[in-house]
Order: sequence, then structure tokens, then C-alpha cells
Amino acid sequence: MTALPPVLFEQLAGVDLVLHAGDLDDPAVLDELRHVAPVQAVRGNLHLQAPWPNDQRLPLFRELQIEGQRIVLTHGHLSFWNSLWEKFWMVRPDHRMYANHRMMARMARVFPGADVYVFGHSHRALIERRGAALFVNPGAVCATRGEIASMARLRVMPDGVEAEIVPL
Repeated sequence: MTALPPVLFEQLAGVDLVLHAGDLDDPAVLDELRHVAPVQAVRGNLHLQAPWPNDQRLPLFRELQIEGQRIVLTHGHLSFWNSLWEKFWMVRPDHRMYANHRMMARMARVFPGADVYVFGHSHRALIERRGAALFVNPGAVCATRGEIASMARLRVMPDGVEAEIVPL
């Protein structure tokens, strides 16, 4: 992708905060997003087409408190070996959501008690509630194998969080 799609900026108009769940190959993207709202971003994983991503200075995860809600932002892989194992499963059409569910279990184990987990890695959009926790994978702003371009919108309130997937 040579530039962020204009429709993304239309969908982001008026937001208070942008969360970027990793796979940032050009740090200038964060500067573009900062023109919309403050940005919290995390590091993605290694990709064959970009073996040395430019987001290595970003943390693997961030824990945020917004309106009394604990939100964990991570790409989701949390290690090189997890990344490789999940990439194997992501190429199999019959196991497309396996990586999302594996990451959800990992995040709940590593960051217990969060209200919301925002993650990427599989590039497969998902909103799923497990117990009191809400898991959100916004997908990717560029179309990926078998997926349309998407983002997620969160509405964070003191009494809970609402989420929706927004096709781009």
C-alpha cells in the first residue's frame, strides 16, 4: 500500500484516539494519523515482504485506561515463534479464524482481567465477547488474502465498550 485510503480518514473524523495494532512498515503513517487524533501504537511482527519493519521502537503491547476501562493493545503474536505458528494456520482457508482464537486465549492468559483486547496479526476482522472481556481485531486497512479492508470503531464508556467493524 503506497498511501492510507482516503475513506479511512473519513471514517476517523471526530475520533478522540487512534489505536494501531501493529504491522507498521512506514513510521510516517503514524504522523498522518496524528493529524486526526492522538495515536497509541504497538509493534507488529516480521513479514517476508518487509523483513525489517520500521516499527521496532514501538512496544509489543500497551495497557490503557480509558473511561475506567482497561484496554490491552497488542499485535497479538507476542513472540517470534507464536508468529510463525499462526502464520502457518492463517494460510489454510479452513482454519482462517484459528489464529484469532489462539491469540484471544493467549491475551486473556498474559493480560488477565482486561475489559477490552485490541489486536491485529491475522488481519481478519473480529468482534467477540468472552465472559466480561471484549476482543476486537479491526482487520487491515488494505485488503488481505480473502478479506476486505476494514477498521474497527470503539465507543468507550464508564459502563462498557461497544465495537463495530467498519468496511473500507
